[in-house]
Amino acid sequence: MKHPVLPLTALSLSLLAACGGGGGDGAGEANSPALLVASAPSVMLAASGKARSISVTNQGTLPATNLRLNTTNVPAGTVVQSACLVDLLPGASCDILVTPGALPSAAPGNLAPVSGLVELTSDNTNKVQVQLSVITHGSVHQGGYVFALDDTTPITGGVGGKVLDPLAVSGANWSPSPDAIAGINENSTAGSNSCDGALDGKCNTRRIMAQYTTGSRDFAAALCVDSRAGGFSDWYLPALCELGYDPTGMLNGICGTRAAPRLPDNAKSRLYDQGPIGSFEAFYWSSSQVSVNAATQAHVAVFGLDSSNSAALKRVARLPSRCARDLTP
Repeated sequence: MKHPVLPLTALSLSLLAACGGGGGDGAGEANSPALLVASAPSVMLAASGKARSISVTNQGTLPATNLRLNTTNVPAGTVVQSACLVDLLPGASCDILVTPGALPSAAPGNLAPVSGLVELTSDNTNKVQVQLSVITHGSVHQGGYVFALDDTTPITGGVGGKVLDPLAVSGANWSPSPDAIAGINENSTAGSNSCDGALDGKCNTRRIMAQYTTGSRDFAAALCVDSRAGGFSDWYLPALCELGYDPTGMLNGICGTRAAPRLPDNAKSRLYDQGPIGSFEAFYWSSSQVSVNAATQAHVAVFGLDSSNSAALKRVARLPSRCARDLTP
Protein backbone atom coordinates (compact mmCIF):
# COMPACT_ATOMS: atom_id res chain seq x y z
CA MET A 1 0.00 0.00 0.00
CA LYS A 2 1.36 3.42 -0.93
CA HIS A 3 1.50 5.76 2.03
CA PRO A 4 0.09 9.30 1.68
CA VAL A 5 2.44 12.24 2.03
CA LEU A 6 1.62 14.34 5.09
CA PRO A 7 1.67 18.16 4.73
CA LEU A 8 4.03 20.18 6.90
CA THR A 9 2.84 23.62 8.07
CA ALA A 10 4.95 26.76 7.81
CA LEU A 11 5.50 26.74 11.56
CA SER A 12 6.96 23.23 11.62
CA LEU A 13 10.40 23.40 13.16
CA SER A 14 13.11 21.03 12.02
CA LEU A 15 10.74 18.09 11.52
CA LEU A 16 13.49 15.56 11.28
CA ALA A 17 11.48 12.33 11.32
CA ALA A 18 9.30 11.83 8.25
CA CYS A 19 5.64 10.74 8.30
CA GLY A 20 5.06 8.69 11.43
CA GLY A 21 8.25 9.02 13.44
CA GLY A 22 9.39 5.92 15.24
CA GLY A 23 6.13 3.95 15.23
CA GLY A 24 7.53 0.76 13.76
CA ASP A 25 4.45 -1.07 12.44
CA GLY A 26 3.23 1.53 9.93
CA ALA A 27 -0.25 1.83 11.51
CA GLY A 28 0.45 5.37 12.64
CA GLU A 29 1.40 6.49 9.13
CA ALA A 30 -1.88 5.32 7.63
CA ASN A 31 -3.90 7.17 10.27
CA SER A 32 -2.22 10.63 10.23
CA PRO A 33 0.10 10.20 13.20
CA ALA A 34 0.90 12.82 15.78
CA LEU A 35 2.58 15.90 14.35
CA LEU A 36 4.28 18.28 16.78
CA VAL A 37 4.53 21.93 15.78
CA ALA A 38 6.17 24.70 17.82
CA SER A 39 4.98 28.30 17.98
CA ALA A 40 8.22 29.75 16.56
CA PRO A 41 11.50 28.49 15.10
CA SER A 42 13.55 30.37 17.70
CA VAL A 43 13.28 32.23 20.98
CA MET A 44 15.42 35.22 21.92
CA LEU A 45 15.74 36.30 25.57
CA ALA A 46 17.48 39.11 27.42
CA ALA A 47 20.12 38.06 29.95
CA SER A 48 18.62 38.31 33.46
CA GLY A 49 15.38 39.26 31.75
CA LYS A 50 11.83 37.99 31.49
CA ALA A 51 10.98 34.31 31.15
CA ARG A 52 9.47 33.37 27.78
CA SER A 53 7.38 30.44 26.62
CA ILE A 54 7.36 28.12 23.63
CA SER A 55 4.05 26.49 22.77
CA VAL A 56 4.02 23.01 21.21
CA THR A 57 0.84 21.70 19.58
CA ASN A 58 -0.05 18.20 18.41
CA GLN A 59 -1.60 18.80 14.97
CA GLY A 60 -2.05 15.11 14.21
CA THR A 61 -4.92 12.72 14.95
CA LEU A 62 -3.12 10.41 17.38
CA PRO A 63 -1.61 11.17 20.80
CA ALA A 64 2.10 11.95 20.91
CA THR A 65 3.49 9.51 23.46
CA ASN A 66 6.36 9.62 25.93
CA LEU A 67 7.37 13.26 25.38
CA ARG A 68 10.94 14.09 26.40
CA LEU A 69 12.74 17.46 26.68
CA ASN A 70 16.41 17.85 25.76
CA THR A 71 18.59 20.97 25.69
CA THR A 72 21.98 21.67 24.11
CA ASN A 73 24.38 24.60 24.54
CA VAL A 74 22.11 26.50 26.92
CA PRO A 75 24.16 29.08 28.89
CA ALA A 76 24.76 28.43 32.59
CA GLY A 77 22.01 29.88 34.74
CA THR A 78 19.30 29.64 32.07
CA VAL A 79 16.55 27.19 33.08
CA VAL A 80 14.34 25.33 30.59
CA GLN A 81 11.23 23.67 32.06
CA SER A 82 8.53 21.65 30.31
CA ALA A 83 4.87 21.73 31.35
CA CYS A 84 4.12 18.97 28.83
CA LEU A 85 2.67 15.74 30.18
CA VAL A 86 4.01 12.37 29.10
CA ASP A 87 1.39 12.17 26.32
CA LEU A 88 -0.06 15.04 24.24
CA LEU A 89 -3.54 14.49 22.84
CA PRO A 90 -4.52 15.49 19.29
CA GLY A 91 -5.24 19.23 19.09
CA ALA A 92 -3.75 19.85 22.52
CA SER A 93 -0.87 22.21 23.33
CA CYS A 94 1.67 22.48 26.09
CA ASP A 95 4.28 25.05 27.04
CA ILE A 96 8.03 25.06 27.56
CA LEU A 97 9.17 27.90 29.81
CA VAL A 98 12.67 29.38 29.43
CA THR A 99 14.01 31.58 32.24
CA PRO A 100 17.23 33.37 31.23
CA GLY A 101 20.20 33.65 33.55
CA ALA A 102 22.78 36.42 33.70
CA LEU A 103 25.11 34.89 31.10
CA PRO A 104 24.43 35.43 27.38
CA SER A 105 24.81 32.63 24.85
CA ALA A 106 28.06 34.24 23.63
CA ALA A 107 30.30 36.97 24.99
CA PRO A 108 29.49 40.52 23.79
CA GLY A 109 31.37 41.24 20.59
CA ASN A 110 31.72 37.58 19.58
CA LEU A 111 31.12 37.63 15.83
CA ALA A 112 30.38 33.89 15.67
CA PRO A 113 27.85 33.16 18.42
CA VAL A 114 26.36 29.67 18.69
CA SER A 115 22.69 29.34 19.62
CA GLY A 116 21.38 26.82 22.09
CA LEU A 117 18.81 24.20 21.20
CA VAL A 118 15.56 23.14 22.89
CA GLU A 119 14.28 19.79 21.62
CA LEU A 120 11.03 17.93 22.28
CA THR A 121 10.90 14.29 21.16
CA SER A 122 8.32 11.54 21.26
CA ASP A 123 8.13 7.80 20.63
CA ASN A 124 5.76 8.11 17.69
CA THR A 125 6.20 11.54 16.15
CA ASN A 126 8.63 14.05 14.75
CA LYS A 127 11.34 15.87 16.67
CA VAL A 128 10.70 19.58 17.31
CA GLN A 129 13.75 21.84 17.65
CA VAL A 130 13.75 25.51 18.65
CA GLN A 131 16.90 27.64 18.64
CA LEU A 132 17.51 29.55 21.88
CA SER A 133 19.60 32.73 22.19
CA VAL A 134 20.22 34.69 25.38
CA ILE A 135 21.50 38.14 24.41
CA THR A 136 22.69 41.33 26.06
CA HIS A 137 24.04 44.69 24.93
CA GLY A 138 26.94 44.02 22.58
CA SER A 139 25.75 40.56 21.57
CA VAL A 140 25.94 39.82 17.86
CA HIS A 141 22.48 38.82 16.70
CA GLN A 142 20.34 39.18 13.56
CA GLY A 143 23.05 40.92 11.59
CA GLY A 144 24.58 43.34 14.07
CA TYR A 145 25.67 44.41 17.53
CA VAL A 146 22.74 44.72 19.94
CA PHE A 147 22.62 48.27 21.31
CA ALA A 148 18.99 48.39 22.47
CA LEU A 149 16.83 45.80 24.22
CA ASP A 150 13.06 45.77 24.75
CA ASP A 151 12.02 43.10 27.22
CA THR A 152 8.40 44.31 27.39
CA THR A 153 7.35 42.28 24.33
CA PRO A 154 4.81 39.43 24.88
CA ILE A 155 6.36 36.36 26.53
CA THR A 156 5.10 34.17 23.68
CA GLY A 157 7.71 35.80 21.42
CA GLY A 158 11.27 37.01 21.68
CA VAL A 159 12.78 40.18 23.07
CA GLY A 160 12.80 43.28 20.88
CA GLY A 161 15.56 45.85 20.36
CA LYS A 162 17.95 47.29 17.79
CA VAL A 163 21.27 46.29 16.26
CA LEU A 164 24.05 48.28 14.59
CA ASP A 165 25.77 46.98 11.46
CA PRO A 166 29.31 45.86 12.40
CA LEU A 167 30.64 47.60 9.29
CA ALA A 168 30.29 51.25 8.33
CA VAL A 169 28.80 52.28 5.01
CA SER A 170 31.43 54.10 2.96
CA GLY A 171 31.52 57.87 2.82
CA ALA A 172 28.70 59.63 0.99
CA ASN A 173 26.76 62.87 0.99
CA TRP A 174 23.73 63.09 3.24
CA SER A 175 21.36 63.74 0.32
CA PRO A 176 21.44 64.01 -3.48
CA SER A 177 20.30 67.66 -3.38
CA PRO A 178 20.01 70.47 -0.81
CA ASP A 179 16.40 70.23 0.37
CA ALA A 180 14.65 70.84 3.66
CA ILE A 181 12.71 67.67 4.51
CA ALA A 182 9.77 68.36 6.78
CA GLY A 183 9.42 66.49 10.05
CA ILE A 184 12.94 65.16 10.69
CA ASN A 185 14.69 68.03 12.49
CA GLU A 186 16.23 67.46 15.90
CA ASN A 187 13.26 69.29 17.45
CA SER A 188 10.54 67.62 15.34
CA THR A 189 7.91 65.65 17.22
CA ALA A 190 6.05 62.53 16.15
CA GLY A 191 2.89 63.13 14.15
CA SER A 192 1.05 62.13 10.99
CA ASN A 193 3.56 64.04 8.84
CA SER A 194 6.59 64.18 11.10
CA CYS A 195 8.95 62.08 13.21
CA ASP A 196 10.55 62.35 16.62
CA GLY A 197 13.53 63.62 14.69
CA ALA A 198 16.19 63.19 17.36
CA LEU A 199 15.14 59.66 18.36
CA ASP A 200 13.41 57.83 15.52
CA GLY A 201 15.80 57.11 12.66
CA LYS A 202 13.48 54.56 11.08
CA CYS A 203 10.79 57.23 10.65
CA ASN A 204 13.35 59.82 9.53
CA THR A 205 14.68 57.42 6.88
CA ARG A 206 11.21 56.80 5.47
CA ARG A 207 10.68 60.54 5.04
CA ILE A 208 14.10 61.04 3.45
CA MET A 209 13.47 58.25 0.96
CA ALA A 210 10.00 59.63 0.15
CA GLN A 211 11.72 62.88 -0.84
CA TYR A 212 14.16 61.17 -3.22
CA THR A 213 12.28 58.53 -5.19
CA THR A 214 14.36 58.74 -8.38
CA GLY A 215 17.95 59.39 -9.37
CA SER A 216 21.17 58.54 -7.57
CA ARG A 217 21.17 56.18 -4.58
CA ASP A 218 24.61 57.35 -3.50
CA PHE A 219 23.55 59.08 -0.29
CA ALA A 220 23.53 58.04 3.36
CA ALA A 221 19.91 57.00 3.93
CA ALA A 222 19.65 55.17 0.60
CA LEU A 223 22.85 53.23 1.25
CA CYS A 224 21.32 51.93 4.49
CA VAL A 225 17.97 51.12 2.87
CA ASP A 226 19.75 49.28 0.05
CA SER A 227 22.00 47.33 2.42
CA ARG A 228 21.55 43.59 2.69
CA ALA A 229 24.07 43.15 5.50
CA GLY A 230 23.61 39.92 7.43
CA GLY A 231 20.90 38.84 5.01
CA PHE A 232 18.46 41.52 6.21
CA SER A 233 16.75 44.18 4.10
CA ASP A 234 15.27 46.54 6.71
CA TRP A 235 18.27 48.70 7.63
CA TYR A 236 17.83 52.43 8.27
CA LEU A 237 19.97 55.50 9.03
CA PRO A 238 19.85 56.07 12.82
CA ALA A 239 18.75 59.32 14.42
CA LEU A 240 21.31 61.38 16.33
CA CYS A 241 20.31 60.14 19.79
CA GLU A 242 20.22 56.50 18.66
CA LEU A 243 23.89 56.90 17.84
CA GLY A 244 24.73 58.49 21.17
CA TYR A 245 24.82 61.31 23.67
CA ASP A 246 26.89 64.47 23.28
CA PRO A 247 30.51 63.91 24.36
CA THR A 248 30.90 67.36 25.93
CA GLY A 249 27.36 67.98 27.12
CA MET A 250 27.15 71.18 25.10
CA LEU A 251 24.18 69.85 23.15
CA ASN A 252 22.51 68.10 26.07
CA GLY A 253 19.20 69.57 25.05
CA ILE A 254 19.25 67.18 22.11
CA CYS A 255 20.73 63.89 23.26
CA GLY A 256 21.85 64.43 26.84
CA THR A 257 25.18 63.58 28.44
CA ARG A 258 27.09 60.38 29.15
CA ALA A 259 25.70 60.36 32.70
CA ALA A 260 22.16 61.04 31.54
CA PRO A 261 21.64 60.24 27.84
CA ARG A 262 18.24 61.15 26.45
CA LEU A 263 18.01 57.66 24.95
CA PRO A 264 19.71 55.26 27.40
CA ASP A 265 19.99 52.50 24.81
CA ASN A 266 22.26 54.17 22.25
CA ALA A 267 25.26 52.94 20.27
CA LYS A 268 27.78 55.08 22.13
CA SER A 269 26.69 54.04 25.63
CA ARG A 270 26.05 50.36 24.91
CA LEU A 271 28.83 49.62 22.43
CA TYR A 272 31.53 52.27 22.16
CA ASP A 273 31.85 52.89 25.90
CA GLN A 274 31.96 49.14 26.61
CA GLY A 275 35.29 48.31 25.04
CA PRO A 276 34.59 49.50 22.43
CA ILE A 277 32.56 46.63 21.03
CA GLY A 278 33.11 46.93 17.30
CA SER A 279 35.25 49.43 15.44
CA PHE A 280 34.21 53.06 15.21
CA GLU A 281 35.33 56.03 13.18
CA ALA A 282 35.17 59.59 14.47
CA PHE A 283 32.14 60.92 12.56
CA TYR A 284 28.89 59.39 11.29
CA TRP A 285 25.90 60.88 9.56
CA SER A 286 22.65 60.75 11.49
CA SER A 287 19.20 60.99 9.90
CA SER A 288 18.40 64.06 12.04
CA GLN A 289 18.28 67.34 10.16
CA VAL A 290 19.51 70.67 11.63
CA SER A 291 16.48 72.86 12.28
CA VAL A 292 18.17 76.24 11.75
CA ASN A 293 19.67 75.24 8.37
CA ALA A 294 17.40 72.40 7.33
CA ALA A 295 18.04 72.72 3.59
CA THR A 296 21.80 72.44 3.85
CA GLN A 297 22.84 70.76 7.13
CA ALA A 298 22.34 67.49 9.00
CA HIS A 299 23.57 66.35 12.42
CA VAL A 300 26.75 64.31 12.79
CA ALA A 301 27.48 61.98 15.72
CA VAL A 302 31.03 62.21 17.11
CA PHE A 303 32.87 59.21 18.58
CA GLY A 304 36.21 59.15 20.39
CA LEU A 305 36.89 62.90 20.36
CA ASP A 306 36.58 65.41 23.15
CA SER A 307 34.24 67.55 21.11
CA SER A 308 30.51 67.99 20.77
CA ASN A 309 28.27 66.37 18.21
CA SER A 310 28.26 68.65 15.19
CA ALA A 311 26.58 69.50 11.91
CA ALA A 312 27.85 69.15 8.37
CA LEU A 313 26.81 70.36 4.94
CA LYS A 314 24.64 67.73 3.29
CA ARG A 315 26.14 68.13 -0.16
CA VAL A 316 29.78 68.84 0.79
CA ALA A 317 30.83 66.35 3.48
CA ARG A 318 31.18 62.72 2.44
CA LEU A 319 30.95 60.89 5.74
CA PRO A 320 30.41 57.23 6.64
CA SER A 321 27.20 55.90 8.17
CA ARG A 322 26.36 53.08 10.60
CA CYS A 323 23.05 51.49 9.66
CA ALA A 324 20.64 50.08 12.23
CA ARG A 325 17.66 47.72 12.18
CA ASP A 326 15.01 46.48 14.60
CA LEU A 327 15.34 43.00 16.04
CA THR A 328 12.62 40.62 14.90
CA PRO A 329 11.18 39.15 18.15
